[in-house]
Amino acid sequence: MAVHKSAARLLAADGSLIGEGRAFVHLRLPAAEAQHAQGTLSLDWWDQEVRAAGARLELADGPNLALQVEADRLSECMVGRILRYSADWPGQV
Repeated sequence: MAVHKSAARLLAADGSLIGEGRAFVHLRLPAAEAQHAQGTLSLDWWDQEVRAAGARLELADGPNLALQVEADRLSECMVGRILRYSADWPGQV
């Protein structure tokens, strides 16, 4: 399993910026192949008032991904917000 790591921006359904951080996309197949993937997004900052449902992930060095958020929680040990998600990875050349 490969992990695609990237700086990322979290965008609301309307395209507005709701957070930024580091994304980790877990790929079971080579990155060039389309596949269903899971991952985590560690947010450095986020809009407290906005829910992540229907959000998109804009990767600095990869494709944009429509997210299906599976978990959204604040982490007291690192004072951050962690999203666990699944997404359809379109493949990358």
